Amino acid sequence: MSARMETEPVSWNQTERGNRESKEKALSEIEVEDFMRGVESEKRGAPLRDLCGSETDSEHRARQLDERSAQEQWHSRFARCEQMRTEIKRGRELLQQVQTELETLRSRLDEWTGYETVCGKNPLSDYMQTIAAKERIEQYLPVWLKRREEELHSLNREIERGAHQGGG
Repeated sequence: MSARMETEPVSWNQTERGNRESKEKALSEIEVEDFMRGVESEKRGAPLRDLCGSETDSEHRARQLDERSAQEQWHSRFARCEQMRTEIKRGRELLQQVQTELETLRSRLDEWTGYETVCGKNPLSDYMQTIAAKERIEQYLPVWLKRREEELHSLNREIERGAHQGGG
């Protein structure tokens, strides 16, 4: 989101004349103008305290940026948690699938002679390569899952600390 402001050049004479005119106005007119500006500003969503001068525009913008940044960090942490939960779930599913496939491959390994008789090809080499690859995956996934779960646990603790401190 970006804001754009167009300005026109103003001469010093115009500025001085405007200052004299505003000094000559009655106090009630100035109050009415301030009030009307406040009403218009409230319609645009600006808090009334900003109009009363408790914050300068730059302080207000800085505060809004800080709040927006904190909200974005908060949302990104929750999104990261959700992504990690999905990854962990997928990792567990894959581990279960690999273990099932290993059981099937090992049972077929015992029957390699029947396969060779029917198909005319010795499957031992293919079975052994596939089993070795799946065994490596079966060894890798639990370690990967543990790391992911620790990361998720750490992120959850960070979110909880932020919630207790009023960060979200």
